[in-house]
Amino acid sequence: MPWQSRLLEQKCRRTRSHWLSQEITPMPKRTTPEIVTAGLREHRAVQAWLQVYPGSWEPGHLEVLQGRRTSAVYRLNQIKHGERVIAKRCRTATARIERMIYQTLLPLTGLPALACYGLLEEPGGEFCWLFLEDAAGSRYSPLLPDHRALAGGWLAEIQLATGSADLKSSLPERELDEHRQLLRACQAMLLDRLSRALLSSEDAAMLRNLAAHMDVLESHWSEIEEICDLMPRSLVHGDFVIRNLRIRDTLTGPALLVFDWEFAGWGLPATDLAQFVDRVASPDLSLYCSILQREHPHLSLSDIQAAAACGNLLRLVNQISWATADQESVPPTQLTKAIALLRCYEPTLTAALSAFRRSRA
Repeated sequence: MPWQSRLLEQKCRRTRSHWLSQEITPMPKRTTPEIVTAGLREHRAVQAWLQVYPGSWEPGHLEVLQGRRTSAVYRLNQIKHGERVIAKRCRTATARIERMIYQTLLPLTGLPALACYGLLEEPGGEFCWLFLEDAAGSRYSPLLPDHRALAGGWLAEIQLATGSADLKSSLPERELDEHRQLLRACQAMLLDRLSRALLSSEDAAMLRNLAAHMDVLESHWSEIEEICDLMPRSLVHGDFVIRNLRIRDTLTGPALLVFDWEFAGWGLPATDLAQFVDRVASPDLSLYCSILQREHPHLSLSDIQAAAACGNLLRLVNQISWATADQESVPPTQLTKAIALLRCYEPTLTAALSAFRRSRA
């Protein structure tokens, strides 16, 4: 085994130990989806599918993959021929962007991509149903060098193919200003919670530490801007994590399939490059750099690594923002889930800040 592979495997093992010590597992929890077999023709996902494709096959059962207040994801399964389709209910504005990415942008790369079968708006137009090819394949693992190489190569090819500024007006902006706004919103939320009663002394101390870390992060903002100014802008996935990736065998070898473009946009790719925080893909930065240099020869591996270190910090800001979303009116006694997540993110943010400062020393 080459020495580089041995070092990478050692690094991955250390990272796994760190995740476990922080009670953060490197792979998503595998839960068995609920299976629905009764009343399928009346189910809203099936009705929407049959409106998009009248006379098409009807599912023998469906799986509930995700159910939230404003979104839902189902897998429609046809028994006889084994066909499967993902039915995703989401906001229409988001679905239109996802459809454009699947049908227009991903084909620019020539890389394998999921098919988009159509979109059906609900009455009122705020929500719709998006129908996609099921991402059948192996689960992605950042502990496998081959998987990380696929992710690094895929990201670089996507960014080279979508780097035209003409796309900027077609996609939501994903720049540092958005992250700074999220950072300040999170700071305000933490301070608000600290001003209220009913928090345990342990939880209050954790929130104070987290707020202090976020102050430190903001103090480094000019350095983050300097690093990120070097990076070319392009299509950004925005949630480039294990659960949104699959590995599929093709005639030319294994290929990466990427889905769930809910947070996609055009701008800074730093969070997609994040390394070993939470459940990110941790793409191979050396391979990514070598491909990106075809059109951006000014970039060095150290530039890419610095951008990825910024991506770690920005990814954690995103995570903290998602953990505290819609919590303004929730009583402190009902904050159990958010507090548990923040307790995991606090030491991870501490480590990410320390690593960033060391890299700048």
